[in-house]
Amino acid sequence: MSETLKKPTKKEQESARKSASSLKEIIFTFKTSDELLIRIEGESISIPRTAVELLEKVLDQMSKGNFVEISSVSEDLTTQEAADLLKVSRPHLVKLLETGKIPHKMVGTHRRVKRTDVLNYESDLKEIRRRNLEILANEAQEMKLGYE
Repeated sequence: MSETLKKPTKKEQESARKSASSLKEIIFTFKTSDELLIRIEGESISIPRTAVELLEKVLDQMSKGNFVEISSVSEDLTTQEAADLLKVSRPHLVKLLETGKIPHKMVGTHRRVKRTDVLNYESDLKEIRRRNLEILANEAQEMKLGYE
């Protein structure tokens, strides 16, 4: 599920700026609370801290005049969703699954991939690239190729 908010008007931007500022202050003041009690027009509601932090981020983006999109995230992804997350083609992702580089499960005839497994693969890949780049930079320095 995805919901896109329309571009905020100037009045909404100003209201969002003030609200985001107030929420930042509340979040900072009550940094050890798991839930925050908010009073709206005489009614008090308890809101999870993470939801208040998310609302502050939404308001901050609105104050800048940006569109905001909120979507729910499933733990199990289709191969297309996983490929989109990694910014690769679906056939490439399927090869990663078939070679065991990313674990997956079959649901009927369809593959499902856990979001955490995709993110772990991406993190591991970034670390490998960082190490390889460091090795190349060190070799270039040893060979005095002008990289300092």
